[in-house]
Amino acid sequence: MKMNPPKDLPVHEAQLTNDILSAHSHGHTRLMRINAGMAYQGKVIERTPGRLILAPWYPIRLAVEGVSDLLGWTQFHDVAIFTAIEAKGAHARTTPEQLAFIDVVRRAGGRAGIARSVEDAGAIIRGEV
Repeated sequence: MKMNPPKDLPVHEAQLTNDILSAHSHGHTRLMRINAGMAYQGKVIERTPGRLILAPWYPIRLAVEGVSDLLGWTQFHDVAIFTAIEAKGAHARTTPEQLAFIDVVRRAGGRAGIARSVEDAGAIIRGEV
């Protein structure tokens, strides 16, 4: 069984995201990790530990800026409620774009919020925040 670190130790956001997925993406809730930003695709010409060369290459726009780290749904009876969770470490700050995305989801009837722990994510899923 996985143990949560003591509250006074910072948790890396990637670990928090994985812990939330492990704890809450089952049963009536399904969550998926979403990446935002820009990536590049092409044929790999050269790969070393510090270098990757693609040719021809082209940019791929991932999710829009501000989208939450975890998206999915929670099913209640015959209705699925859109769910968005922004995982943040103890001292990490949210961007205005992330706050705007959370606001849009909430105004549309979904459940969204910032989770600094697995317990926070559970409260978002249950609609307690």
